[in-house]
Amino acid sequence: QKMGAGTNVQNKLIALHDLDVPWRPADLEQRAGRIVRQGNENEKVNIYRYVTENTFDAYLWQTIENKQKFISQIMTSKTPVRVAEDVDESSLNYAEIKALATGDPKIKEKMDLDNEVTKLKMLEANFKSNRYRLEDKVAKNYPEEIARTEKLIEAVKKDISEVEPKAEGEEKFTSITINGEKIIDKKIAGEKLLEAISKVKLNESKVIGQYRNMDLEVSYNFFTNEHNFSLNGAAKHSGELGTSADGNIIRLDNAL
Repeated sequence: QKMGAGTNVQNKLIALHDLDVPWRPADLEQRAGRIVRQGNENEKVNIYRYVTENTFDAYLWQTIENKQKFISQIMTSKTPVRVAEDVDESSLNYAEIKALATGDPKIKEKMDLDNEVTKLKMLEANFKSNRYRLEDKVAKNYPEEIARTEKLIEAVKKDISEVEPKAEGEEKFTSITINGEKIIDKKIAGEKLLEAISKVKLNESKVIGQYRNMDLEVSYNFFTNEHNFSLNGAAKHSGELGTSADGNIIRLDNAL
């Protein structure tokens, strides 16, 4: 097939003239693709399609329109596949050309009204879909989310009442227990913490100690190449660990 799919030879195209009607919607798209493409230097182009009134052109455009209807329904899923309705701009344009080819203004008016009805049906379907989705959230998701949030609030309140306060002074550090060893020096605590988290294996999550009355759980995330921590009380207070000894102690405090 000469000048078939993939053939693009011009870079200064300004107009395309369709003198006949192909049997497949894809052929029309292929023709338009020669001019509406990145290789064309003109930003605005014109596409002209010629039809003759009261001829076989009307039947040919109707065939193209019907094929495009079913293709569009499958590709866009905007309307049920059981129903043969226009669902996108391509099939609507083909219907308009078919109406022009008949030469009867009343038929064109009917086609315009059919197209408008189709657009309104699509809007109605979209509106109903959004409404059903919101109703489902109100009936199911939101009550569950509210219950989870209320439970979390109570857990956080309990943790606030039980967490060990920061110490007085510049360091504001009390102590941390790592693998059973209680450490009261902040610098040593940061170094011991780095040493402990370096021993946590891939996909492993383990409690390595306690900090401010909370269990300190550490895990390693392979995809982000980071160690994550969780201070577990009635609720879980999570964050990421870095490579700074002092910085990690600050991160623990920030999580609380």
